[in-house]
Amino acid sequence: MLNKIGISTFLLALGLTWVVSHFSPAVSSLLRSEKTEVEILTVHIPLLYAVPAVLLGVIFRIVRVHNKLSDLFGIRSRFDLEQILIPLCAAVGVPVDKTFRERLQANRELAMERTFYAYASFEEPKISKALVLASIDRWTWYWVLLEFMALLLIAGVVLLSLRSFEGACFVFGGLFLSTPLFLTYTDSCGRLAKIQIEEITSDASRSNAIRTELADLKSL
Repeated sequence: MLNKIGISTFLLALGLTWVVSHFSPAVSSLLRSEKTEVEILTVHIPLLYAVPAVLLGVIFRIVRVHNKLSDLFGIRSRFDLEQILIPLCAAVGVPVDKTFRERLQANRELAMERTFYAYASFEEPKISKALVLASIDRWTWYWVLLEFMALLLIAGVVLLSLRSFEGACFVFGGLFLSTPLFLTYTDSCGRLAKIQIEEITSDASRSNAIRTELADLKSL
């Protein structure tokens, strides 16, 4: 998953480097000043075009920008609570009042580990592995899109600083248009989570075990 995100971020950053150079003659001249070429996916490009993409790819990979953005905007925490934990409680007949909701939110990672991931983990899933892999793949592209939006923002700011307003409008337009797709992907991930919950709770013994874990969480 992380490798796929990293490779995608590098290629997207490479494409946006070309976009910035296209709208900024000064940047284009700088990037073409070095005649050495590198081959990327059978395409030969000037070496300096690859440098920003490599730097951004490495930084995004080390920092795990998608995780930082998720924490900043509460993406994963909100999804885990509203799309997994609360529906899972409903599926096993455990009511969620305001107090228990707050407890689930405060202990989200523990609750996910002891209820959902106990059956839908990548390493040893107790439900269909194909379903788990499909969910991971969907989340992978979700994070790729999130990092792409971050790259678009960076490219737009760079173009604004270069006073290339036409290019900035083009990039920010792409950022605006990618937002609905991003929200659609959220719904898609939610649908897969719902299917996983249905498969987990289709087994009575698993439902009983989840009820016990939720009871323990209530007492924390």
